[in-house]
Amino acid sequence: MTSKPLLYTPEWLVSFQKEIAGALFLIQGTGEVICGYRKRYGMSQEDFGGLMDLRRESISRIETGSVTPTFDFAKKFINAMALIEAIRVERAQHKEIDVHFLENLAKELGFNRKKLEFMIKIAVESYDKKLVKIQKSLKEIKI
Repeated sequence: MTSKPLLYTPEWLVSFQKEIAGALFLIQGTGEVICGYRKRYGMSQEDFGGLMDLRRESISRIETGSVTPTFDFAKKFINAMALIEAIRVERAQHKEIDVHFLENLAKELGFNRKKLEFMIKIAVESYDKKLVKIQKSLKEIKI
């Protein structure tokens, strides 16, 4: 079985996906890794459950380690975190986000337009919060 070549996924994003996969599969505490990424992007368990098509309770069980995530969950999780990171990078590099590029990337990673819209909201909000924190700390340092 040959996989389709990636047309829209940049090489740095493939490396990011591998980093997440390594953390998920090579480190004990898979639930902690998942929880860490969820919190990194400022998502509640409810929001994250909506993204992953699971109930909040299922997310809680995965994060506490009482349920082991399936391979399909892990694949979707890796792709979701990669897409959110790509949106954040797009936000950092450009005044306007290239929605056409992100739509194609989302499709390549297995997400529909509705999920992409949600991920854009999550990514932009978490990026903007981080930017405000950085700006505050720079003012406190008085550079």
